Amino acid sequence: MRRINDMASPARFLFDTDFAAPPPAPEPAAPAVPTIEVSAHEALLAAAEAAAFDRGFAAGRGAEEARQTTRLAEEATRLVSVAQSILAVLDADRARVEADAARVATMVGTRIAGRLIELHPEERILALVSEALAPLRKAPHLVIRMAAEDAGSIRGALDRIVQERGFEGRLVVLGEPDIARGDCRIEWADGGIVLDRAATEAAIAQALDTHLALIAPAPADDPAERS
Repeated sequence: MRRINDMASPARFLFDTDFAAPPPAPEPAAPAVPTIEVSAHEALLAAAEAAAFDRGFAAGRGAEEARQTTRLAEEATRLVSVAQSILAVLDADRARVEADAARVATMVGTRIAGRLIELHPEERILALVSEALAPLRKAPHLVIRMAAEDAGSIRGALDRIVQERGFEGRLVVLGEPDIARGDCRIEWADGGIVLDRAATEAAIAQALDTHLALIAPAPADDPAERS
């Protein structure tokens, strides 16, 4: 049973309260949180996701296009290098075929000419003498040196040519052991002509080598050196 004489707690005296001071400023109220409807929120969220997807897709496509462009450029460079190598090989093959054909033709022609000279060694000598006598009709003498085995048999033909050309000087025909058949040396007082098959063939070979060196393709650059 509650005691009747219990007294309430005594109230505190307000001796330290300054009633002349202004009242304290009220605490600022918390800002109201904006709210929108759920459907509007979902629409904005969907729009943001679509925009983000579009930006990501565009960035990915740009990166892929850049990679493809780089790959195409690298492939084009590789194809150009391969094409240059193929063309260099083709040029080398063409030059080799032309060189082989020229050498074969020269060899065949030389052998045919040599065989004809062996069969008819006097033909070249008679043709050369006939041509040389035209400007030498007034020469006091003419010496023709040739292979010893042909000097006797060709003398009659030489006498006929001398008469036909009106040569007025003295004709001397000498057989020499060191002159090949078909070769000869025609000598007069202030000049001479030499018909030398070996020297002619050497000159032809030298001219052929010079020509082939001029048309030979330049060596291809080494890609490793360029890099």
